Amino acid sequence: MLKVPVLLALGAFLIGCQAEQAVPATGLERPPNILLILVDDMGYTDIGAFGSEIRTPNIDELALNGVRLTNFHASPQCAPTRSILMSGSDNHKAGMGSMFPDPYIDGSYADRWGYERQLHSRVATLPERLGDAGYHTYMTGKWHLGGSDELIPSARGFDRTFALMGGHGSHLEKRALMPVAYREDGELVDQLPDNFYTTNTYTDKMIGYIKSNLGDGKPFFGYLALTAPHWPLQVPDEYLDRNAGDYDDGYDVLRDRRAARAIELGVAPDIDANLFESVGKSWDELTADEQRYESRKMEIFAGMMQIMDENIGRLVAVLEEAGELDNTFIFFMSDNGAESDQDDKNLTHASRIASANYFDNSYENLGKVNSFTFVGPGWAQAATAPYRRFKGFFSEGGTRVASFAWYPKKVAARSTNEQYLNVMDVMPTFLDLAGADFNPTTVRNREVVPMDGLSFLATLEGSAEPVHSPEVPLAFELHGQRALRLGEWKAVWEQKPINIWWDDDAPAHWRSWRLFNLENDPTELTDLSEAEPEKLAELVALWDQWAKANDVITDITAVWPTRR
Repeated sequence: MLKVPVLLALGAFLIGCQAEQAVPATGLERPPNILLILVDDMGYTDIGAFGSEIRTPNIDELALNGVRLTNFHASPQCAPTRSILMSGSDNHKAGMGSMFPDPYIDGSYADRWGYERQLHSRVATLPERLGDAGYHTYMTGKWHLGGSDELIPSARGFDRTFALMGGHGSHLEKRALMPVAYREDGELVDQLPDNFYTTNTYTDKMIGYIKSNLGDGKPFFGYLALTAPHWPLQVPDEYLDRNAGDYDDGYDVLRDRRAARAIELGVAPDIDANLFESVGKSWDELTADEQRYESRKMEIFAGMMQIMDENIGRLVAVLEEAGELDNTFIFFMSDNGAESDQDDKNLTHASRIASANYFDNSYENLGKVNSFTFVGPGWAQAATAPYRRFKGFFSEGGTRVASFAWYPKKVAARSTNEQYLNVMDVMPTFLDLAGADFNPTTVRNREVVPMDGLSFLATLEGSAEPVHSPEVPLAFELHGQRALRLGEWKAVWEQKPINIWWDDDAPAHWRSWRLFNLENDPTELTDLSEAEPEKLAELVALWDQWAKANDVITDITAVWPTRR
């Protein structure tokens, strides 16, 4: 019997019901192609169109000639975001209430609904719906939603696939250093292409899949799930010194520059960006050798971004040459905020590096195939400027991600939109765009839960009507981190992250609720929990109702006792 959380008694939470009607046809003679580009661990200001100094001209041209979504939110971590993206549903409904096996240590959570750590069959997938609507469906890149035969992307609706099964791996070929599984069209890949580099190879494969069916009259859905710029920081040799010296001023200066540029571009609110909660050492606290090492890491990160930009430009050029670009809707987003891990602070990675005799993280070797390093909290905070925190938290810096849509036929060009949108809204929007007609509770002869998300196609076309009513609460949870939004109000519960670097003392507010008014305080600096106790109580009660209805684990320290 399919389990569907009962929300009928919680009228404010009937989000899914708003998405149950079959989406209307668009009236186009042929629905547009849809190209979804998902990048991994990219900060809000890591592309030029959102404030970066990194040269990303191809991405910027698309972003600046489309609509930049300046209040678009993902989950705080990668696999949960991907589960929501592929299902249009909350991560618990999609089966990704957790990314990690720890809840199953004592066996009591082995069958827990919502914590299966896979894209569960109780949700319809985006490629299933688009495939049923007449689309070719292609996927290349990172899957991270289940690796067994019944869970791989070719079993979940994609026609052609070249997929990294897990959450990360070497960007270069040497799988002997970091064993990972790739599957192409369902079959394990024994040999990767010569001169393998993730971004290049994923793009090559996507171009090949698209070309294979051009001219047959059917539109395509292409899901390009790039692993870059996720750690480890690695680039081909010709990119190692491309950005030499660009980051010698340090991450504190970069943060100020990025925030100022984002405000100038209109993708961040005009606020005092110098006021924020800092994590880790300031640049001036580092020794000269530490500064040199940190600068080198960011030079390599910038190279990863430039390779990404070049490949996106190459893919767009192929579509243009084939006469398909004008009828291709392009949507770009990151899966969460910037990554803050450090080599020696994340105990799992530190142990891996220390115990292996093949990783060389010397300054001279950084960025090469046998290095294994991370961008760190200083650069992560620069990349999420002017917002608070980074990946792993439901703070704005952890979930507000750079996103844009490009499609001149329907999208308001050269514009920005600051309406709150969520990754769960992507699937309904694509189905709306495709003119898909479907039963919300069944797909391919199996019962499924309706989507939670809502189409924002009208928003992209210029409508000012809110997608999410300010009267309808939106609740979230991952690894013990919690949040609830109600209009301009946001309640946040934070605690030590499960797998994210944290070396500072635990803040006094951890494991308690805080309250922010995002209209007046978008960087979440002023906790109003004492000044507005009734409002906080209202939001907390709504979150508790949602958690109960969705069988959410509410005391994560009882499940991860060693990670307190």
